[in-house]
Amino acid sequence: MVSLYNKPVFRFQVFCAFVIIVLYIIITSNLELHPIGLQQVQFRGPSIQFENFTDGRGAADVEKAKKIKDAMKYTFWKYKEQAWGYDDIKPVTGGNASSRNGWGAFIVDTSTTMALMGLWDELSHEVNHIITAIDFDTADGLVDPFETTIRYLGALVSLTDLYEAGVINSTKIIERHRDGILTQAVKLAQKLAPAYNANTGMMWTRVNFTTNEGEGDPPTVYRWDPEKIQYKNPTIGPARAGSSILENRVLTRLTGDISYLANSTRAWAPLVWNKYKEDWPGIIDGPIDTFTKSPVGHQRHWDAGHDSYYEYLIKAALLAPHDKYTPVYENRWIAAAESLRKRLVSQSSPTANHTKQHLYMSKWDSGYSLNEMSHLACFAPGNLILGGKYLKMPHLVTLGKALLEGCRNTYASTPSGIGPEKFSWIPHTGYPKPTFEPQNALQKYEVDTYGFWLADSRYLLRPEYVESLFYGWRITGEQRYRDWAWEAFQAIEKHCKTPYGYATLKDVTEIGENKRHIDQSESFWGAETLKYLYLTFADTEVGSLDEWVYSTEGHPFRMTM
Repeated sequence: MVSLYNKPVFRFQVFCAFVIIVLYIIITSNLELHPIGLQQVQFRGPSIQFENFTDGRGAADVEKAKKIKDAMKYTFWKYKEQAWGYDDIKPVTGGNASSRNGWGAFIVDTSTTMALMGLWDELSHEVNHIITAIDFDTADGLVDPFETTIRYLGALVSLTDLYEAGVINSTKIIERHRDGILTQAVKLAQKLAPAYNANTGMMWTRVNFTTNEGEGDPPTVYRWDPEKIQYKNPTIGPARAGSSILENRVLTRLTGDISYLANSTRAWAPLVWNKYKEDWPGIIDGPIDTFTKSPVGHQRHWDAGHDSYYEYLIKAALLAPHDKYTPVYENRWIAAAESLRKRLVSQSSPTANHTKQHLYMSKWDSGYSLNEMSHLACFAPGNLILGGKYLKMPHLVTLGKALLEGCRNTYASTPSGIGPEKFSWIPHTGYPKPTFEPQNALQKYEVDTYGFWLADSRYLLRPEYVESLFYGWRITGEQRYRDWAWEAFQAIEKHCKTPYGYATLKDVTEIGENKRHIDQSESFWGAETLKYLYLTFADTEVGSLDEWVYSTEGHPFRMTM
């Protein structure tokens, strides 16, 4: 008798079935799909947080954490009284403003802070508004998919994650609210889908929610010749093109719909798998032509407009350690971090009155070294500490700590104790010739006194410095980062608190009667600045870095298998 298995047709059928099963396992594991109703398993990778928090060192500093929580409560209730439903409050006059399409950016963006702080009454108000009052079918003006993804979509999927992880008190925020939040996230993601409809897959910089079409920004003109167009086609910077994968990956996990992850992966693919020559490995030339995917400029840095692309490379690896592309993301981040270290970091020159030298990050534009750094770039120290610890590259942790000392110097040096929006320094001998030099007596005084001078003296309530202090504390366990965070909070409390919230400072060097406010307070004040300050003084198990990955807007997402 001839065995059935020996028949060619049967062997072929068995082989095909085997291939189909293997492919199914590979695809579903790589895409990390967890359809609704299936258990999502918490991922426990290598320890990121400091392992030796002993003798209560990792416990909450209850008094300081309460002070920060009180600042959040004050912010919320002033907003609730004066500007409920609008994107922003005007903290000096008590007026309102809508800078983020009119859906109540403050309400949505701060919701995850309320959850981590355990402010259930405040969160209940916000969740009810999210579910019953926001209509994502309409928008005030064109929608910026980058800002909308990080502030709105990120908050909604993070809230769902926090609920499912048991962080949110289910007696206050009942189960049907979880479903309502996720429904709103899906609706918003679907309205944002046209952002990914360019032929190249790169994101449009605007979406028209009325026509459901993506659009580019108006043509860029030369500043010195307004009649001349600088770029033929719409362009996009690395940060806007490459900062949606965390939010959309989590939405895919929560819904089982692969389109969200597919769109965001396709959007940053031209950066991750860059086919153009990189003079500095891992560093992208920008801006980028949306139609051709080719660089049309030669700007290279980790500062505003480029920053969160590099931030998301390592965080995408942390969020999905078993994804098939994770080794690519890790290697691209390492290359970019090493190029940052070798090409963009410079040491300040000692001056007559300020002998201590600090490390800062410059920018590069078409052959010019721009010795200028914004407050936004102070996210990088924390990102280097995070990635260096996770990938066991201690020299990058050391680099991050040194850059964080530089950011701290910009806070500790000013009369208000708060760092400026933008500053410059004179690089020490051996670095590329700087582009900027002090232009007047005040700037010369500042560089002699502080080791840097102010290029933009405002403070916009930005979070990046205290964000890096949070990573420094949680990962190294060094008390100085808690101390510096408390110094920063006290300075902000003293100089930025107003009758209706907390306001932008006009000039961080002016104090007392000369202090001036700008009637402006963006949602990141509550979504990030207060969140990271609170988490620095909360118990280290709250929002642990071994379990959660924080988006560029400070929204936590669960690490899962």
